[in-house]
Amino acid sequence: MLNVTNTAASGEIGNVPSLLLGCHRARYAELLSPTEVAEMAADVGLEAPPPGWVIHAELSSEDIEHLTQHSKPPARLVVQDFDGGLPVVLLTTQVEGLRFQWAVPMWEKDAQLWLRDSVERGHITLMLNAFDAPVSMVMMTACDMLRNDEALIRAATVQKQLIGQEHLFHMLNAGLYLMNDTSGKFARTQEPPLDSRVMVAGRGANAVLLMNTFFAATQAIQALPTGADKAIQ
Repeated sequence: MLNVTNTAASGEIGNVPSLLLGCHRARYAELLSPTEVAEMAADVGLEAPPPGWVIHAELSSEDIEHLTQHSKPPARLVVQDFDGGLPVVLLTTQVEGLRFQWAVPMWEKDAQLWLRDSVERGHITLMLNAFDAPVSMVMMTACDMLRNDEALIRAATVQKQLIGQEHLFHMLNAGLYLMNDTSGKFARTQEPPLDSRVMVAGRGANAVLLMNTFFAATQAIQALPTGADKAIQ
C-alpha cells in the first residue's frame, strides 16, 4: 500500500548560519531523462542502461557499499509540503544508523515527468556513481509504494506560483530543512540516525548550482575559528 503523507514545513529560513551547519550532509543529485541516462551509462561502462527517468546521485564508494549491504534496504516514500503548496517527493532509507534521502522538488523542470514515468513503471530508479572510485550501480526502489498513483500525483501537484529565481530559493530551503532534520526515527524498530546524506535532485545547471551552494556553505563553516560553529547556533 502506498504511503503518501502530506506534512507541512515552514518556508521561512530562520537562523541561516545555524542551518548551514548541516550542509556537509549534501550530496549531488540530478534528474536524468532517458537520453541522458543512456549517455551516462555509456560513460561509466554500464552495458544495459535503465529505462525511463532516473535520479542520478554521487556518493562515496564507502556510502554505496554501506547502502547496498542489504539487497532490498527498507524505503519510505512521502510527499512533504513546503511553504503551503510546494510539494517535495521524498524517498528515504536508513541502513544501520546512516540515513539516505533523495528529495525531488515538484516545481523543478521535468519533475512531474519523472514522477509520472516512475508511477507508470511502478518503481523509482536510482543511478549511483562513486566520486572517489570507479563504482557505478543501479537500484530499483519503492517497488511496492507506487500503486496508489492518483493519490501520489494529486499530493505532488504544485499549488503555488513561483517567479524568477524563487524556485531555486525554495529548493535550497528544502535542502537546508532536510539536512538539519535528523532527529526522527525512520521506523519504529530503528533508532534515530547517527548521520545522513541528503540529495536534492535538480535538472542540469540547477543541480550543479544547488550542490555548489551547499559545498560553499560547508567550506564557509569549516573556515570559522574553533568554537564559532557553536556560537552561531
